[in-house]
Amino acid sequence: MSAEQIDALRAYRDRHGRRWKSCLLSEWLSSTGAEGPELRQVRNTFGPSWLLNYRLPD
Repeated sequence: MSAEQIDALRAYRDRHGRRWKSCLLSEWLSSTGAEGPELRQVRNTFGPSWLLNYRLPD
């Protein structure tokens, strides 16, 4: 995963708070593309189920 993708995940987490994963998963499943190109690329590479067990690095 690229640094830009990790930064995009962190920014998304900061905007959406504690339930950021469920918000992102919901956006991914609705296929609106509102989450941005970096996060869409993460979804296309790893798949939505990957997000459930992912932990952002410190």
